Amino acid sequence: MDKDKIRNRHSKIINDYINGDVKLQGDHPPEVMKAIDSFFMAGKMMVDYPEMETVPGEYIDNLLSTMVKYPKYNSLVLDLIQILKRHETP
Repeated sequence: MDKDKIRNRHSKIINDYINGDVKLQGDHPPEVMKAIDSFFMAGKMMVDYPEMETVPGEYIDNLLSTMVKYPKYNSLVLDLIQILKRHETP
């Protein structure tokens, strides 16, 4: 998939979440919901300001450090870390 298609797909997902057109399924602790909401808001900044190439690290740190407190999110946290490692710059 080319970069424009990926960016458009991500933009749609982010805008749908921000606009309330889609919601997370299941029951999540308020602290986790707040971290996820903040992460999506950072994604929205990237949609609105295409010159931003990455989500600011504070949002990623907040998301991971919040989710790691809850064992049910351990596999997701590990998956996210693997994604981050694939996109590390040397």
